[in-house]
Amino acid sequence: MPRRYLQLQQKPPWHLFPPWRGGQVVMSGTHRQKPKEFRVIAETTNPDADHQLRRNSLGLAELVFQGVTHIAPATNIVFTFPIIALKAGPDMPLSFLFSTIVCFFIGNTVSQFSRYMPSSGGYYSFATRGLGSRSGFMATWSYLIYEILGSAGCVGFLGYLISDMLQKQFHVNIPWWFFALATSALIWALTHHGVQLSARITALLGGLELLIMLALGITFLVHPGPGSTYVAPLKPSSSPHHFGGILAGMVFSILALSGFEAPAPLAQEARLPDKFIGRAIMLSLGSIGIFYIFTSYASAIGWGTGDMAAFASNPNPYYALGHTLWGARWWFVVVAVINSAVGVGLACANAASRVMYTMGRAGTLPSSFGRIHPIHRTPAFAIAFVQLSAVAAILLVGLLLQPDYIFGFLETIATLAVIVLYAMANLALTRYMRREQRAKFTVWQHAVAPWIATLALLPVLFVTVYPEPSWPYNITPYLFLVALLIGFVYMQWRESRDPGALRRGATMLIRTGGTAEGEVERNEPIAPL
Repeated sequence: MPRRYLQLQQKPPWHLFPPWRGGQVVMSGTHRQKPKEFRVIAETTNPDADHQLRRNSLGLAELVFQGVTHIAPATNIVFTFPIIALKAGPDMPLSFLFSTIVCFFIGNTVSQFSRYMPSSGGYYSFATRGLGSRSGFMATWSYLIYEILGSAGCVGFLGYLISDMLQKQFHVNIPWWFFALATSALIWALTHHGVQLSARITALLGGLELLIMLALGITFLVHPGPGSTYVAPLKPSSSPHHFGGILAGMVFSILALSGFEAPAPLAQEARLPDKFIGRAIMLSLGSIGIFYIFTSYASAIGWGTGDMAAFASNPNPYYALGHTLWGARWWFVVVAVINSAVGVGLACANAASRVMYTMGRAGTLPSSFGRIHPIHRTPAFAIAFVQLSAVAAILLVGLLLQPDYIFGFLETIATLAVIVLYAMANLALTRYMRREQRAKFTVWQHAVAPWIATLALLPVLFVTVYPEPSWPYNITPYLFLVALLIGFVYMQWRESRDPGALRRGATMLIRTGGTAEGEVERNEPIAPL
């Protein structure tokens, strides 16, 4: 019968695995040495317990691009930069500079958790070990809302964008939902057939996306717009509201940088996760932060630093600049946006499915989520659920409202979800380190930095809900609250059906370190809090 192992450094909890329940105790070590540990072997009824995620599949480069593509740089440049310019004017690079610094405080939380507790559960394991079973579950529910709807917003709007461009340029009428469904099917197939395949394609798409937008930025610098001065984006006085405008631009700059935490749920499939996950998070954040600073500076120069109000009010300023400077090659910008949407879809599907897989293994979600495909070694059921949920969100917004609302509508809900997630994770780090890693607790890294990150998120939350946005975006906060309520009701129902399921919340952990060959141990449960 398949088995699951529980490795403890102390006396095993006999009340959890008594002999009359089928438990068996095995002492590791040799006859020459004093046994250093006990291993409790618990019988399980999970038919897929022998199937594991493919270990040691991802190196540092793949993990970095998991974070890079999850941020969706090309999509944010095209759709978010004009919003930032409305607030900061030509001083967009200053907004991104300060926002990158703030995001390093947020990234510190995930990096520290991944160092001491690398887990395929990601935020699920982090929040539960830090905040307890119920708060951890709700933080994870918010994380799943963020991942599923964030990906759906990019993929759905990509369908609308391609359909609209084909109609205007070539008078070809193909429904937007056809492209959205085709993109979703492609993402589903790639993530289903293996993490190595999807991660390498993610890296390829992310690299191409960055190169195209980097080339566009260099073109802007070589061909400055009318009235541009190269020092204007570096002077706070250039902002229409001076330093206040720079701070207002930081709100959306922080949102444009979110997603750097995506390598965390791939810990079980990574090499040396206690080292590589944290590095990948910081490298992806730092590289995209620098990339945004450069491209925002170049965009202001290319458009004209003296007329950024027109840049902000233009429905698609990069379309206009691409046509003017690249001529027929402006389609490369479209290719970059397509790459960005597919890349973020792959990254979100991989991350969300691994968290659901861990929840299924722990019993917080139905056991079907914990199933691993015997050949591809991927959580096939969880991947299918993520993709079908994203498709449902795309069709509901696109058909009930309008397809051009998809991006803004779904991303606003995802923004609310990620703010709640980041704030709860910051609180969880302080409590976890003080309670379970007291010897390694430092005030600056584990208390001050998380609270700086949380305080920086409050303005983001404020401007998302006030002043009240126009229809239909004014209903997004209520829909987010409804989604949280559904999660709370499910949590109560699950606990009533399976008492103790929430208490086993963050048990699927990877041991810190690895074997002599450098391999990482498989997920092993630890004693619940």
